[in-house]
Amino acid sequence: AAGQAVPRLRRGWLSAMGMLRDLVFLAFVLGGALLGSQVPTFVDAYGQRLGGALDEARATLDSFERAAAGAGLSFDDYRRRLAASEDVAFRKTGEAVERLVERVAELTALQTAMAEAGPWARPWVVVRSHDRAILERAYDQWRPGLTLDVHWGAVGLVLGWLLHAGGAGTARLIERVRHPQWPRPRPPGPMRRPR
Repeated sequence: AAGQAVPRLRRGWLSAMGMLRDLVFLAFVLGGALLGSQVPTFVDAYGQRLGGALDEARATLDSFERAAAGAGLSFDDYRRRLAASEDVAFRKTGEAVERLVERVAELTALQTAMAEAGPWARPWVVVRSHDRAILERAYDQWRPGLTLDVHWGAVGLVLGWLLHAGGAGTARLIERVRHPQWPRPRPPGPMRRPR
């Protein structure tokens, strides 16, 4: 009876481990699908923040252009005069204007890249050439939704499956290194008498 109890316990343990393995697999796959579905909503949130930052920068730049026009100068002449001024305050203002011009050009290029990219390419545009400050603000204000995107959900599902497969394969490899199974010990055979 005691000999039969051990295999039964082993079968129960293996069954429980199999269920746990399946649950972990489901968690990875469904978690990947849910996370993948959130990609388009986050990209949209980043695009809105980018548009807002660009509008704000353009409005500030417009105020400097109006100041140049009010002084009877072209904007380029206005910038040159600020940069060449002997007054430190004017030179500092000129430096701020130059930074603002660069900022508007940079944000305009980012917005154009996002507008020209298709729905599959937009996330990669954000990853490759994002503005860090805008990305952080977008992340702070973004809230995951219950909307499920079929395409990005499928991408997340595949990535979750691959991540699980990689983790499980690594765990099996480590287990084999720690407890090698091969070569299996041969059962002792009948002893031969020396002749």
